[in-house]
Amino acid sequence: METALVTGANGFIGSHLACELVRRGFTVYGVHRKPKSKNEEYNRYVEEGKIVTFLGDVSKFDTSKLPDADYVYHIAGKVSLWGTLEEFKRINTGGTRNFLQYAKRVGAKCFTYLSSVAVYGFYGYKLLEEDGEKRPFNNPYSLSKLETEKMVCEYAAENKLPYVIIRPGNVYGEYDYTSSHEVYGRIKAEKMIICGSGKYESCWVYVKNLVEAIIFTAIHPHAHNTDYNVADGNTNLKDYLAKIAQYYGVRFKYTNFPAPLAKLAACLVEGTYKLFCIKKAPLITRFTVSQNCADYSFSTKKLETTGYKKLYSEDEGIKRTVDYFS
Repeated sequence: METALVTGANGFIGSHLACELVRRGFTVYGVHRKPKSKNEEYNRYVEEGKIVTFLGDVSKFDTSKLPDADYVYHIAGKVSLWGTLEEFKRINTGGTRNFLQYAKRVGAKCFTYLSSVAVYGFYGYKLLEEDGEKRPFNNPYSLSKLETEKMVCEYAAENKLPYVIIRPGNVYGEYDYTSSHEVYGRIKAEKMIICGSGKYESCWVYVKNLVEAIIFTAIHPHAHNTDYNVADGNTNLKDYLAKIAQYYGVRFKYTNFPAPLAKLAACLVEGTYKLFCIKKAPLITRFTVSQNCADYSFSTKKLETTGYKKLYSEDEGIKRTVDYFS
C-alpha cells in the first residue's frame, strides 16, 4: 500500500485531497495545526484510523517524527491578503523548505507544491500559459508564493527530487469557508457586491477537479518536474455568479462599483488600516479589486497534454457547492 503525506490536511483543499487519497487506497498522514476539520468526512477518517494526524506548525515541525511517505503534498501555507512579508516567508517559504528536506530524506516519488496563479500578477491576461512572465502583485502572499516556487525548482534540481508545482485558479467547493461561503451566501440573499461590472474574464476550479489534477500529476512520472495551471474553464465574473443565483432559484441582484472607484476605495481602506496598525484584513483590498478589474484567465493545455481530465463540469461544481451551502 502506497503512502502519502499531506500538509494542511484538515483545511479546505487539503481535506478533500486527503479523503480522496484514502478512497484510492493510500495510507495517509496529515500534518496541520488544529485537531478538527470543517470537513466531516476527514474527521471520520481520522476517527477510523484511516488518516493519521500530526499537529504542528509546518515551519517549525520536526519532520523526523513523521513516517516515510511515497508522495508529499505540501498544501499548507499562509493564505491571506494582509500581513507582513516576513511572516508569509516564514510559513510559506520556510515551511516548504522543511518538507522538501523531509521528501529528500525519505526518497519520496514526488513532492507537490500548491502555489497560485497570483504569481503572474494582474495585467489583463487571457489564456496565459505557464511560461508567461511572473510579475506578482506587490503583496506578501503573491511575493512569497513566487519566491517559494523558485526555491522548490532549485532544491529539486540540486537533489534530484521529482516535483510538481500546481497553480490553481479561484478554488471553490464544499467546506470552503474562506471565500465560497460568503460569496454564495451573498448571492442567495441577493446582496452581492461586484466591481467593474463583472465583465472581466476569470478562472475557477472546483475543488474535486483540483484534487484530481494534484494526484494525477504526482503519480504519473511523465508529468513531473514542471508547473501547471489548473482551471475548469474561463468565464467572466458576472456569468459565474449568475449561475450560482440560478441554482439557488433567486434573482442575480448585485451592487456594482466602477473599477476606478473600487480601486480608490481599496487604497483608502488599506492606508487607514496601515496608519492605525490594524492587523485584521480589510474587507476590500487592492489585491481583490485588481483581480476582479482585469482579465485573469489561464491556459490549461499543458495540463491536458498529461492525460488529466476534469471530473466535473463548472455547472456540476457550482450545483454541488450550492447544495452543500443550502
